[in-house]
Amino acid sequence: MTTTKTRDQLERETKFLQNIQDCIKNDNGARADFKRALSGDKKHILKIYPIALRYIGRLSESEWEQMRQEKQIWIPVACLSIFYPQPYGKAEKQRSFGHSCRNLAEKTKSKGADRRFRALLDLGLSDIRLPLTNLVRQMKTQEVAIDYPRLLADLRHWENSDQFIQDQWARAFWGVSNISEETSHGQDDEN
Repeated sequence: MTTTKTRDQLERETKFLQNIQDCIKNDNGARADFKRALSGDKKHILKIYPIALRYIGRLSESEWEQMRQEKQIWIPVACLSIFYPQPYGKAEKQRSFGHSCRNLAEKTKSKGADRRFRALLDLGLSDIRLPLTNLVRQMKTQEVAIDYPRLLADLRHWENSDQFIQDQWARAFWGVSNISEETSHGQDDEN
């Protein structure tokens, strides 16, 4: 994956999440609907479709088709971003969810975060919503930062046969750097 492609993906993800935040910032009912949709209950998810699909729908036909296949990613991450809002694009360097999990483990000083993270790495995309939600709930209580646009971009590649996202998250969690990953981040920071 090239550096330019990553920046473009994060731009699209950031715009999607920011549009939803802006749309419901003064609507407590809509905010509550997004938080209830975290349960995964279809009736709650359907309530947020008029808002979420408004921004998903502004995609090309090929992007829309890909989005339909990935709605189990976009909708839950949008809900998480409402449940525990984070500023977009203000971080010096994009951080993976593995970094966030590492920060959680350091703050809680318990083996629970490590166990949950290991379990998360083994899950398929269709099973990831609840464990991801539980980790974000813990991160909220510990005030751990999350890069939601990067999370969306990463989850779009979750089921790649190379499992490069799981590898990146694992390296971030256990503090092992990768020269090629550092180089690509360095290029992002310079541009």
